[in-house]
Amino acid sequence: MEFLKDLGIVGFWFFLIKGILWLILFGCLYFGFIDSEKFSKIQDKMSFFKRKPKNDKHTNL
Repeated sequence: MEFLKDLGIVGFWFFLIKGILWLILFGCLYFGFIDSEKFSKIQDKMSFFKRKPKNDKHTNL
């Protein structure tokens, strides 16, 4: 049971820090410290689950 408590605490801190970093990133974008091209590169690096476009010819009927 102690493991689940520790896992919950670690998860809380992980998502708290991640959320704060996203807010800082959007703030930098809003105030012009970074441009939108740099922001898209950062966002691409941070996304873990990228959807690949389907290149199947039969899907576009």
